[in-house]
This record gives sequence, structure tokens and C-alpha cells, in this order.
Amino acid sequence: MKNENQDILKVLKLNQDKSEALLERAKCFHSQMKADNIECDISDHLAGLPNIDSSKDARVLMPGKIGQSAFVPYKSFDELLREANEVYPDEITIRDILSSEEIESARRHVDDIYKEFNKRTGLKHIDIVFLSVAVGLQVLRQYVLDPWLRSRRPKADSNDEKGRKKNAGPGWYHADTDKILISKVPFDTAKYGDYSTVQGLLKGAKNHRLVTLGHDPLLGWLFGTMNILTNTITVSGLKTAHVKQQKNQNVIYAMADTYKAGQASIHRLINEGLDGKKAVGCAVLREAIHLKSDINTPMSLPIPIVSSVSPKLASQLASYGIDTASVGTEMTLSLVINVLISMVHGLFFDESEDDKRLYKVRTRKILLYSNSIASTSNIIVSAVKKDPKVLDVGGLIVTISRLFSDIEFITQVGKEFVDNQIADDFHGTLDELDLMYNNKFTVPLI
Repeated sequence: MKNENQDILKVLKLNQDKSEALLERAKCFHSQMKADNIECDISDHLAGLPNIDSSKDARVLMPGKIGQSAFVPYKSFDELLREANEVYPDEITIRDILSSEEIESARRHVDDIYKEFNKRTGLKHIDIVFLSVAVGLQVLRQYVLDPWLRSRRPKADSNDEKGRKKNAGPGWYHADTDKILISKVPFDTAKYGDYSTVQGLLKGAKNHRLVTLGHDPLLGWLFGTMNILTNTITVSGLKTAHVKQQKNQNVIYAMADTYKAGQASIHRLINEGLDGKKAVGCAVLREAIHLKSDINTPMSLPIPIVSSVSPKLASQLASYGIDTASVGTEMTLSLVINVLISMVHGLFFDESEDDKRLYKVRTRKILLYSNSIASTSNIIVSAVKKDPKVLDVGGLIVTISRLFSDIEFITQVGKEFVDNQIADDFHGTLDELDLMYNNKFTVPLI
């Protein structure tokens, strides 16, 4: 695109210089004619001028001698570009073509177009009504609906482990395929065996879910699946331990090697045939079942990635009620409200009065403003009350995402509006140029 613009600028500069030279010669010739009070054939005077050819086979009809004709050659854009590159080997900028006054005039023209865009996309009375409703719904969600849904979480820690066998299996870095779906997941234990080397492995959080990577909503799909396949438990810092059965319960038995556990899982998938692939599939399914069973419990699951970086921070966030379930619920409900407002506002579109793209800008502004107002007020309330539990983290994430997506959309539509307006303004000039290059344009010299 940059090269195309440079080609156009060079050809424009070439034509500008030639036109100015031709104009100066025509003025001098015109002055001479007036002084001598004679009529003469201007073909000889045109000879030698830039881009002038006296041969008739490549000429466009022009007024020559008063009442007669002269000719100028027709050149394609590629021919002009080759000549321009010879004349101007260095880069050409718009300042080489336009004067400072012309550039300032163009800027004022663009500013006027943007003002027109802002005027046509400004919120109208009906939009203000939608904005008020959207803010009200977001506030109602923050202080009524979200807390109510949090209080409705089931009291049990997890329904997934009920009725499942506690034994993690006898193998080292290997769980029997037929036991994967019926046994408890190995990383769901907080009890230790007799080896002192594993004591304190879960140190850093009050709840084992905030330390074990198998409970991470994102990392769990990798590390949780690996733990299930190898009867191990992996915690923050990538420390891994074997899980065995002692006294009819799973315990953290002895330290293991995280790299070996990963290798064993890959080996099982690639080199153990159908049974290995079945084992991996069962492990992934088992991980999904366990995460689903934990996510809506009172302690829920930690915020993704946080527990792997800082179990202490994950524990602190959990104490404020900021976990995967709460943030996910807040984000989901915030998005639902946005979609609802967008759909209903779209029903009021009238194509006889509004442009579709410009109307969508108004819709985006309603959503952007409503989310920003709700999130800003929520941050202020949380700060004044000094209560992090009031903070609407999910809604804030949605607001931040809207700041990027909506502003990008509005900017893009604004650019299209300006480009289209400029194209319309110069439509007549472009038509004239098209006529010139099709040998249909007659240029008077005098």
C-alpha cells in the first residue's frame, strides 16, 4: 500500500511540474500574440515542451492556432511512472505537491467531516433512554443478582468424589485405564504419607485447590490430565509428588519428577496404541468432570494462572469471593445484558433516517458508556466501603474488552465515513481525469 501511494505521488508531482511548465509557456505565448497582434500556429511553440509530441499518431485534439488544432500525446500510467522514477529517484511526500495553505485547508476539510460524523453518531433521546436502562441493569446485576447467585451455590465441597474409589493405583507414573473414571483424582488430596520429604508440599494456601495446578481452570487441562494419567499431584513451582493409597485413603506419598510425569503421559498417548489413547481420553474427561463439580462449590476454583504464580494471592482473592465462578458469572451476565440492549436498540433502526453503520456506532456507544459508568461507580463504591467483595471483577473485564473493541469499531467506521466523503467530494475530478485518459478531453490552451 505504501509503494502504491508513493507511485501515485510521483506521477502527480510529474504532472504538476509539467502542467506548471506548460502553463508558463502558454502565458508567454499568449502575451507575445497580444503584443504582436497576430495569429500563428502554436505547434512550433509546443515543440520541446515536457510531454509534448508533434507526431499525429499519439495525439489528443487540442486548440492550437486560434480556430485550429494542436496535439498532446497520451501516456499510460505505467509510462508516466517510469518517467517519474527517473525524474524523482527520492521519496515524494504530500508536502512536495501541496503548499502549506493547501495542506491546512485539507486538514480543516477533514476536521469538518469528522465533526459531521460525530454529529450523526451522537446519542439521541431514544439512545439516552437505552443508556439509562443499560446502566440500571448493570448496577442491578452487580449489587443484587450476582450476590444472590453466589449465595445459591451448593454447600457440599464436591459431588464428583462421592462413590468413587480412593485408591490411586499401584503404578509409578502410570494409572490403570479401567480405573481412571472410577477413582478419585490424585490431586484432590491434602493428606500426607510417612515420608518427610513431602511434608508442606501444599503450603501457601488454606485450600489445596489454590495450590494444585490440576484445579486451575486453564492449566488443569494439562497438569490435571497428566496427574490423572500418572497418579501424581503437581503444585505451584512445578513440584510433583506421587499419590498412593494408605489406610484406605489417597495420600501424598513421595516426591516425583514433573518432567518424567510429562514424558510418561506423552509416551502413553503416542506409543501405547489404542489403550494409551483411550487412557488419555478418559483422563481428559475425568478432568472435565472434576472441574465442573468444583466450580460452583462455595470455594469454587481459583482465578486461572494466578495460583501457579502466587498461591498466597490466589488465597487472598478467594477470601474476597473473587474466584472462577464469581468472575465467570459476572462476565456472563454482563455480556447477556449487552446483547439484550444491542438487540432491542437494533429494532429501532429506520433505514429512511439512519445509515446502518452509523446506527451501529450509536449502539456501540451505548454499550461502551453503560459498561464504563457501571464499572467506574463499582470501583468507587468498593474503595469507599473498603470492601473488595463488592468489586465486580467480571464486569470490569468486559468493560476493558469493550474499550478496545468498541473504540476500534468506531474509529474504523469514522475512517470509512471520511474516506467516502472525500471520494464523493472529488468524484467529479476523478471523472474528468478518466475522460482525459480515454482521449475524450479537450484542453483549451488560450
